[in-house]
Amino acid sequence: MSGVLERPDELARIAAALDAAGRGEGKVVVIEGEAGIGKSRLVAETRAMAKERGFVRMQATGDEVESALAWGVVRQLIERSIARYAGETRAAIIAGPTGRAIEALDKATPDAGDAEVARTLHALWWVAVDLASPRPLLITIDDAQWSDPPSLRFLSYLSKRVGDLPIALVVATRPPPDRLGPLAELTVARHVERLLPRPLSRDGIAVLIAERSRTEAADQVVDAVLAASGGNPFLAESLLDELAVLDRSTKDAATAETVRGLGASAVSRTLLSRLSPTALALAKAVAVFGARTDIWAAGSVAQLPESALAAAVDELVAAHVVCVEASQLSFVHPVIRDSVTSTLGPVDQATLHGRAAETLWAARAAADRVAAHLVQAPAGTLDSAVAIFTEAATMCATAGDVVKAIDYLNRAVEVEPSNAKLQSLLGKLLLRNGDPRAARRYLLAAADSTSGRERAELLGTAATATSAVDGPVAAATELMHALDDWTDDRSARLALDARLGIIRSYLPSERKRASQHLRGFADFPGDTPDERILLALLAQCGRYEVTPSADVRRTAERALRRGALLKDSVGQADPLVGWLLAMMSLIAADGVGPARDEIAGAQDWVRRHGSPIEFAMVANVADFLAWRCGDLPAVEADADGVLAAIESEDLTPQVVAIRATAVTFGLYAALERGDLAGAQAMLAEWDESSRNAPRVIAAMWLEAIRARIALELDDPLAALEHALWLRDEMVAADLDPPAVPWRTPAALAQLRLGDEAAARELASDQLALTRRWGAPTDLGAALRLTAKVDVGQGARRVETLTEAVAVLERSPARLELARALVDLGEAYRVVGRRTDARETLNRGGELAASCGAVVLRNRVAEVLQALGDRPRSLVAPGQDSLTASERRVAGLAVTGRSNRDIAQELFVSPKTVENHLGRIYVKLGITGRRELGRALA
Repeated sequence: MSGVLERPDELARIAAALDAAGRGEGKVVVIEGEAGIGKSRLVAETRAMAKERGFVRMQATGDEVESALAWGVVRQLIERSIARYAGETRAAIIAGPTGRAIEALDKATPDAGDAEVARTLHALWWVAVDLASPRPLLITIDDAQWSDPPSLRFLSYLSKRVGDLPIALVVATRPPPDRLGPLAELTVARHVERLLPRPLSRDGIAVLIAERSRTEAADQVVDAVLAASGGNPFLAESLLDELAVLDRSTKDAATAETVRGLGASAVSRTLLSRLSPTALALAKAVAVFGARTDIWAAGSVAQLPESALAAAVDELVAAHVVCVEASQLSFVHPVIRDSVTSTLGPVDQATLHGRAAETLWAARAAADRVAAHLVQAPAGTLDSAVAIFTEAATMCATAGDVVKAIDYLNRAVEVEPSNAKLQSLLGKLLLRNGDPRAARRYLLAAADSTSGRERAELLGTAATATSAVDGPVAAATELMHALDDWTDDRSARLALDARLGIIRSYLPSERKRASQHLRGFADFPGDTPDERILLALLAQCGRYEVTPSADVRRTAERALRRGALLKDSVGQADPLVGWLLAMMSLIAADGVGPARDEIAGAQDWVRRHGSPIEFAMVANVADFLAWRCGDLPAVEADADGVLAAIESEDLTPQVVAIRATAVTFGLYAALERGDLAGAQAMLAEWDESSRNAPRVIAAMWLEAIRARIALELDDPLAALEHALWLRDEMVAADLDPPAVPWRTPAALAQLRLGDEAAARELASDQLALTRRWGAPTDLGAALRLTAKVDVGQGARRVETLTEAVAVLERSPARLELARALVDLGEAYRVVGRRTDARETLNRGGELAASCGAVVLRNRVAEVLQALGDRPRSLVAPGQDSLTASERRVAGLAVTGRSNRDIAQELFVSPKTVENHLGRIYVKLGITGRRELGRALA
């Protein structure tokens, strides 16, 4: 009872969290306090309350030794859940998401990076979602301070994503020592309810004593117990247990002196002193082995004969030191375990850990379980130490625990300092962990002992470390020297060429030399991963340098090689980056057909295997394609989908760049719909949320949208300022791709400011640039701009716009064509060609409506009304009321996909899909899915 004494507020808040989760409003509760304060009892009460409410329950307990085991706590959660089932039910669970999640936990790849961890986290999240679908789910983690880092990362990941799920996550922990890492982040997060159980008051101690002794205690004894325990429930109970053993009455005031003599810190030692040598030896073995220790393994480590083992177990259970469950031993409380551990000197600990390692290795336990003991054992304990440490390091690295992986590899390198494989793995992990200086030393040492492609890859990775230490120019120089000195296999050196190209792509000062270098690979067919990366870099170079778009398109297609580059990218530490370079170049060059095929393949892969970040990266590419083609509903839906998918992700540079790109497209769509206020709100939200975020190049493109918003607000000076800022940033980066036409808002701003000559000069420059580039989309847009600034030249404007329409007819840009048609229709009206004006405007209006361009469609209606026409409505009012995201969900629902299937495809929660469908039904005036197809027809 002591754990719930004086805890009415904590229990009420936990009950409220469970009730909220039962309504589908997920909650996260952290119970934080010192050892013995009653956290475990509160967790037990939470589970009891959840059982009464019909919750599915998952539980795990952290353990100091098991904190070295990758996914240890997560495995407890999953394996305990599976253990409840058998036969066909168990087989069905293993065949579903839970089985796939376990499979993801078991994958161990030496070069796996954060992307692989992200995929595993997402797979585990879906396990929680599925478990919570029939009934609300409670997940409890006790002693979370001893959880392994990958499991803590999952708890943090899950905590940010339960808001619209019927899930309650309750985590009990001691205060994090350094306020860093995922556990510390969890305890202070704004979305987390934090409970801080206070010590028992004097009245609470009095009630505790009365409950235990069934009599009212003397005031002096109450005061003494309170002083000795500090109000800590477990320590107070331990004192009372000791008084019972000593047969001292709590009614006797003189017992207070006994309490003061004992002191809380001495109670555990007194308890241990009463144990027999065999029982104490077994307790020490359990302390070293960790929670849930197999009885026979503990007996082996304690070197107890079978005849003595059973008696030792019985003695420890009777003394309330350990408890037994399914042939496994666990300490009754972590404080007792701490007391046992404190009796072990350094030599004793090393010896017992050595025996534990030998016992586990003989039992063929997992490498990370063996290594957790071997790392604390005397040198030479196992002849297979290097192999064990290497495998354990790989397991930890795959799970994202890079620090522990480095620790294991350092131990392996101590045994075999010249092992190139160990040096290579250690160097890569040090680089991943942010220690490029040490990483470079090991990578170069490994390269000296290898040859061929392996040596090239090591030198390339070492150059990445050099870039972090001395800058990218030094890294490029290092790679050029390596290439000059290369005498090995010629095909292997392409890995060095590719890395040099990647490093140079970030350096404006190196862009010309990079271009010359990459041109040497222009004739490559793209048969190998290195060739494909080099061709992707060459395509990007061509796009930035305004090489003819037809050449860029062909290069990008060879780089992509019908999905081959995508498959290359999937296994790399920076997934999809090479694919992205080629795709952006291909789309910019109007290669719509091949781009659609590539995007479809990437979306299919991401749906089955990807993480939210990978989904967002692919969706941003799809958004770029939709933007080029003028499909505004798709632009808006993709942008919304990206922002929804990564809403809970940490603001790393990669995530910030993804968000900036999605916001850019979202703003563009809002302005085309005429939602200026919505665009301003979206931009203000971006500015606020990214105030302390890393600076990324992708945020640069937002300046073009800022300029356009300023023009909408009739502030040409501000528009010009934004456009010229963008120009300066692009010049500094040695970029001027036609697809980012900073000259367009600058020219329009100059025109409004009355400087027609400056406007015409900017338009002329843009036209010359796009003629050199040659992509019809950009050339047509430049011709439109030229006509717009050609003030007072009616006939010449008609001629220019006629050319723009003809060019855009050959492009995929339907909205750009609609704009050109509308401009041409208005130009026809100005020169008195009313019939031509009507025909052209009607076609432009139909295209604008099909693109979802409300502003342009309304503009057409106004002009046609001025001509005496009455334009017809082109969009059904009900459908028009749906947002782009709602239209996408509705379209998927019509195909028969379940809410779960739609959620998986869009990387959102099933509840989000359910909410979308609810709003869709209301807007369309229907009652459910059966009527959806008819309403959308």
